[in-house]
Amino acid sequence: MSTPVVSTRRYLFFAAAIALSIFPGLSTLSAQTPVAERNFGGRAGWDLLTDLTNVRFIPGWQGGYDVTLEDATRPVRTETDLLAGFDGTVEDLSGSYRTVNNGVNVVSTPRRFGSGAAGFDGTGSIAYIPGPEALFTPETQPGSFTIDFWLHPHFVTEGAVILRWQGALLNSGHPVLQDLRLEISDRRLHWVLTNLVVRAGRDGVEPQPPVRLSARRSLVPRIWRHHQLRFDAETGQLAYLVDGIPEDIHYLSDSGTEDGTRHSILFGYDTGDGLVVGQRYEGALDELRISRSVSTGPQPSRFTGDPGRVISGPIDLGGSGARLEAVETRAHEPGNTEIRGYYRIGNIVVHDDPRDAIDAEWTPLPPGGGVPGNVRGRFVQLRYDLLADARREESPRLQEVRLRYTAAVPPPPPRIVRGTPVPGGVEISWDPVLDDDVAGYRVYFGERPQRYTGTAGVISPRDAGATSNVTITGLAGDVPYVFAVESYDRHGQTSTLSREIEVRAGRERNGR
Repeated sequence: MSTPVVSTRRYLFFAAAIALSIFPGLSTLSAQTPVAERNFGGRAGWDLLTDLTNVRFIPGWQGGYDVTLEDATRPVRTETDLLAGFDGTVEDLSGSYRTVNNGVNVVSTPRRFGSGAAGFDGTGSIAYIPGPEALFTPETQPGSFTIDFWLHPHFVTEGAVILRWQGALLNSGHPVLQDLRLEISDRRLHWVLTNLVVRAGRDGVEPQPPVRLSARRSLVPRIWRHHQLRFDAETGQLAYLVDGIPEDIHYLSDSGTEDGTRHSILFGYDTGDGLVVGQRYEGALDELRISRSVSTGPQPSRFTGDPGRVISGPIDLGGSGARLEAVETRAHEPGNTEIRGYYRIGNIVVHDDPRDAIDAEWTPLPPGGGVPGNVRGRFVQLRYDLLADARREESPRLQEVRLRYTAAVPPPPPRIVRGTPVPGGVEISWDPVLDDDVAGYRVYFGERPQRYTGTAGVISPRDAGATSNVTITGLAGDVPYVFAVESYDRHGQTSTLSREIEVRAGRERNGR
C-alpha cells in the first residue's frame, strides 16, 4: 500500500492543532499564514479607486466619504449663457457674468441637485452683471432663449422678486424704461415684460404693451418646483412652464395669438444692476440657467437613470500565490436602489487603463463577501455598479470595502542536497519538498562560494523540472564547484536557496 503524501503546510497545521490541544497556553502557535486585510472607504479613504463614472463623493460613514450617484445636473454647453449650480459657490460657471453677492449663502439643505443651493433669508440678493457676450448685452436681440431654475420657498412672501433685470431703450432719442421680472403676487408667480417686446416702426423700434404670464397654481412652501420662461423666436411663442407643464402662453404678435405677425424681444442699456436674484425672497433656489435655445424642459428627477461605476486599480497582494478569501462590502441601499460588486484576479498587469488592467473576466461578488474555491493571484481589482431606483430620486451609498486574503507564502527549499562526481561533471540530488504546490527545482552553481555564475560554456541555473536530481556536465575534472538548489511553486514563487555544498567534478574517461 502506498503512503499518501501530505504537504508540509498541512502537516504543520495538524501539528499546531495537536500542540494547542495539549498545551492551551500556546495560543500564538500557528503554521498557517495569517489572513491579511485591506480596508477602503470610511476613514481610510478611496485612494484605490482610479476609474469613476457618474459618481461623486459625499460626507458619510465614520466621518469619511461615501460613493453615490452623480446628480443629473446639466453641464455648461455652447448655448449656455449663464449657469449657477450653487455647489460651493454662487458664481456664474459659464464666465459670461460677473457676480456680486449681497449676503446670500450656499446651503446644503434643502438642495435639488449637487452639493448645495442658494439660501435666501429675505434680506440678501445676488446680482449677475452681464459681460460683452451675455444675453443682456445692450442693444441685443437675443433670438430664442430659456431662463429656468428650481425654487423651494420657505414662505410665500407677497411682493418678493425672484428675478429682475432693468434697462432703458432709446426710442426716437428718448429713453424708455424696460423691466423683466418674476414676482410673487396673490400667492402666485408672474412674469412681467415691460417695453421688452418691440416691432419695427417708421421711427425705429416701437415698444409694445407689457406682457404678463401667470402661474395658474399657487406657490406651495417647502416643495421643489421647476420654473421656466421660454421664448421661441421662430414662432414668437413666449411660455411659462412649471415642472415642464405650461402655465401660461403668449404669442408676440399683433393679436397676441399665432397670427404670423411676429414681434421681437430687444434688451436695451442695462442700468448697471445686472440680473438681480432673490429680492425679499425667503427660501432656496438651485440650478439657475439661461440658454440661447429653446430648452426641452427640466431634468425631472435627481438622477439620470444611468448606472454609476467605480473600478479600483490593481491591488497588489504581494505574490502570485496569494489567495483571495473575501471582499466584504458595507453599503446603504435605500428603497429599490442596488449596488452590484465584482472582482477579477490575475498574476500580471497588462494595461495602464484600469478597465483593461487585468486580463480576466469580472466575477460577481457572492452574498456575504466570502470568495469560494481556491482563487489565487497577485493582483486583484474591484468594481461596483450603483443603480438608482425607478423614480430616480434615491441613490445607494458605497461606504466601505474590506478585502481579506491569505498572503503568498513561498515554498521551502530542499533540506538535504547531495553531490556525486561523474565523468566531466557532477550529479546533484535532493530530497523532494513535501508541498502540493511545488512545481519544480533549479540548481545554481559556480566556482566560488555564494557566486553562482556558472562556468565557461555552462550556464547557471539549470532547471530540473519536477525531478529531484540533475547532472551537470562540461565541468573541469578535479576542480571543486559549489551548488545550491531552490524550489518553485505553480504560482511562480521561489524559495530561498538550500544549504550550499561543494563537490569536485569527476575526470573524463580519457583522464582529463
